[in-house]
Amino acid sequence: MESTNKFWIKSFFVLYCLIFANVSWSSNAIIKAPTPGWVTPVALPEINGFPQEQIQNGVYYLLVDTQVMVDQQQEPQFYLHNASYIANQAGVEGSSQINIGYDPSYQRLVLHSLRIIRSNKTFDKIDSARLKLIQREEDMDELIYNGRMTLNIILDDVRVGDTIEYSFSRQGMNPVYQNIFAYTHDMNWTVPVGRLSLRLLWNKPLPLQYRLERSDLKLIRTETANGSEYLIQGDQVEPVKIESNTPAWFSPWGIVYFSELKSWEEVASWSNPLYRDVVIADDNIDQLVADIKSQNSGIKAQISAALRFVQDEVRYLGMELGQNSHMPTPAFETLRNRYGDCKDKTVLLLSLLKGLGVEAYPALVNTEVKLDTVIPNIHAFDHVITYIEHQNKRYWVDPTRRYQYGGIDSIQQPDYGHALVLRPGTRSLTAMLPTQSKYGVFVKDTFMLPAKGEAIFHSESKSYGWNAELQRQRFEDKGRDQIQREYLEFYQYYYPGTTVQEPVEFKNNTRDNILITTERYRINNFWQDNPEQGRHEADFYANDIASLLSMPGELNRVHPLYLPHPKHLEQIFVLNFEENDWHFDDDNFVEDNDFFHFSHDVKFDNTKHQLTLRYTYQSKTDYVAPENYADYLEALEKVSNGQSYGIYREYPSETTSAEGDPWYFYFLNTTTILLMYGSLYLLVFLLWRMDSGRKSDESDSVFFPVSIAKLSAMWILTFGIYGAYWFYKNFQYIKKQKNSASMPMARGIFYSFWYYPLWRELKEDCTTRFEHSHLPGKMLAVPMALGFLVIVTTGNRSDIWLLPSLLLSALLILPLANYILFVNGRESQALAKNSTWSFRHYLLALLSTPLCILSAGSEIGIMPNEAVVTGSRILEYDITLMQRRGTINPGDEIDYFYSNAFLFISDDGNGFTQRHVFSYWKDDDDSLEQEQATYSEVQDIKVDWQSELGAKSTVTIVREDGSQFLLYVSNTDKKDKVFVNALKERWQSQR
Repeated sequence: MESTNKFWIKSFFVLYCLIFANVSWSSNAIIKAPTPGWVTPVALPEINGFPQEQIQNGVYYLLVDTQVMVDQQQEPQFYLHNASYIANQAGVEGSSQINIGYDPSYQRLVLHSLRIIRSNKTFDKIDSARLKLIQREEDMDELIYNGRMTLNIILDDVRVGDTIEYSFSRQGMNPVYQNIFAYTHDMNWTVPVGRLSLRLLWNKPLPLQYRLERSDLKLIRTETANGSEYLIQGDQVEPVKIESNTPAWFSPWGIVYFSELKSWEEVASWSNPLYRDVVIADDNIDQLVADIKSQNSGIKAQISAALRFVQDEVRYLGMELGQNSHMPTPAFETLRNRYGDCKDKTVLLLSLLKGLGVEAYPALVNTEVKLDTVIPNIHAFDHVITYIEHQNKRYWVDPTRRYQYGGIDSIQQPDYGHALVLRPGTRSLTAMLPTQSKYGVFVKDTFMLPAKGEAIFHSESKSYGWNAELQRQRFEDKGRDQIQREYLEFYQYYYPGTTVQEPVEFKNNTRDNILITTERYRINNFWQDNPEQGRHEADFYANDIASLLSMPGELNRVHPLYLPHPKHLEQIFVLNFEENDWHFDDDNFVEDNDFFHFSHDVKFDNTKHQLTLRYTYQSKTDYVAPENYADYLEALEKVSNGQSYGIYREYPSETTSAEGDPWYFYFLNTTTILLMYGSLYLLVFLLWRMDSGRKSDESDSVFFPVSIAKLSAMWILTFGIYGAYWFYKNFQYIKKQKNSASMPMARGIFYSFWYYPLWRELKEDCTTRFEHSHLPGKMLAVPMALGFLVIVTTGNRSDIWLLPSLLLSALLILPLANYILFVNGRESQALAKNSTWSFRHYLLALLSTPLCILSAGSEIGIMPNEAVVTGSRILEYDITLMQRRGTINPGDEIDYFYSNAFLFISDDGNGFTQRHVFSYWKDDDDSLEQEQATYSEVQDIKVDWQSELGAKSTVTIVREDGSQFLLYVSNTDKKDKVFVNALKERWQSQR
């Protein structure tokens, strides 16, 4: 119903504004006039050499010229003169339309100039541009209507390289300010400005207060015939870049304040009548006060009832037209309308409290700027709340808040630092030290973990104080079904088999301001399979707390870091095990610092088979100062491994040894696999020697004939070693035929260089035997020989290139092998013998196939690579495993990594991220050891380079406390230097 009401209110108001706009436009035509005589011309700066790399949206702001005249006899006049240079096409689109806002109820807008400067020529556009007054109501979505108009200017014929220059004046002041002057102006922005000029003529008898902050520019005051001139000018104003996640009150930009008033007492004297004169009761208000008294016993209960009525029964709607921007609506009118903004709702609440005999006053606050940091002025506030005094206690309440329940002592009170309380005799700001009621979120997650089947998961969360308010609003906005879907998707991220057992329930404790949420789920396939470790695993995350303790992206800051505050969270996991063979050690961890308090407690009840994990977090501040940022990062590092807890259960054993492990368990390790492979390869060699020792009749053979199938298969399965044997046998035949002094064994070993000589021998044999050539010609043989040389000599440099190089080299050898087959003929006994597969050949194929798979697997990340790799080459499974072990944190990105393991990356690894450097390895007893250090902890990085092919360089990480640990990095392809150089660059940049 409320959303429907909002729709009709907006529709009615837009219709009203359109009708009003048509009337006012006809009477307020667009005014064009020359520049006023009191304005001092400011020339445009030169465009040459503008900071192209710093501009945004294709626009360089050449000139920001503002001039203000304040006179005792007339309303203030504000003259603005701007110029922008269009640097690219994006600037054409963005700058060819100009919008100038003003309030027609008290301001007069005058357009003075509008021109385009192109190649030193000036084109006047004030008559050709499309000018139109429109009413935009930019805050309508926030239910605020201010009636402001906008002069929309659309320029024609705008091009890259143009300078757009325009000037206009706003004349007039909101009558609510009673001719009291205050003004602020920024001194820099996020983009560069060619020339900044601010000139203020002060022609009133009272002195003008001013303050210039966070700017190197100078304010020059000069006495004139009528008063004073204040001037600030600067060229090439540098942009100010603000870091992300800064507090709302923080501003790095320069600013100047001007104010006619010299004290907060004078500001209060101006504000007081605005509220005093509208706290007016009528019969309806009197009746409402009587009802509150009759329905609530005790003055505190009556205060709470009055507040809740204004919050819940009077909807928020701001009709801030003209003087209504600061002047509240009378209380009786707000009650009759049942809508109002912060001023109106405050006045209504004050009227009710007055009827109840409670002392209360309006309190002007600023939700973004700390009031104690600005000079007293009438523009210093953006919100109004209510200040109450009762029984020597102070209360700060906000009538615009919703979903607040409970007594006045149990609701969350706002805290904006300081407020201007509009009470008689106010002379200064009042520090807001509200009584903090209980707040926070307390979650209890209970798991029933059976030996088999699905797990049962129940979660109960209690939200107190302002946390309860936020949850109530969220539930009403989205509805239970949408909330249930979001909760389910959240849990399915951690436990994919989660389904809803019963719909989510909400219980609203309005007396104590508590909201209780109960959820019930079933989880199929709760345990995560880890075959590498031979077990099933489960992890439990303190999700909400972990989000508050995540490591920021920056290692250094120059601006303060925003921290959510106040925050109090507690999450308890209760794990009930069906089996009684579980055991856990009790543990406790506490980190208490200037920023937060964090604790993690582990308790195991052996009689109940119940494990309890308790996580707590309490914030202490809403920001981290830049000088304390390193301490904050160090505190986060200390708690990085304490925000989750993992449990596991071993695979059930069926066929086991006396100790309970499968008989094959003792053989599945790297050492035994290497020994087994070595023994079997030795057996292949012995079988070959035995077979080659037998005499065989090769008298009919020409060269060394072997079938294409066997040659290709053995070439690949032996990783090219069979190729050396094939070359050796062919050159051995040539030596016998020519009775030469050549060395066939050497030519076999270095066969990559002997492709062309073998082709030449075969070509000579072909010329002698046949009239026609059965071999490629020289023009083809030469590039084939060069290709063979390159492929064979470079193929072993990369695991992923090894198999393709074997295939290509075998393909290039086929023309030579095919000629040998042709010469010998199909009936050759030597061909039959050499092409036969014996036991050793099958054994060799059986041994070599896994090695081929291993070679490719190491390159695609399934198994360790022989060289350093980038983090992107590591499989997601291994990344997840590192996160569970605490080697890296979620969000860490590994830059470079090397594993010295034979089969599994999980057995050994060395690497570094944007945050830290780490090393882990398995000891002889198969236990995992690991070391790590953040860059702020590293004092030095020492390297012992190794030049021997395939050796491992040693990197020593020396910590600030003198302790150290080692990284081992392979020098294959000189990647050890890439690893170390990148590591040192990370370390140096973040020291």
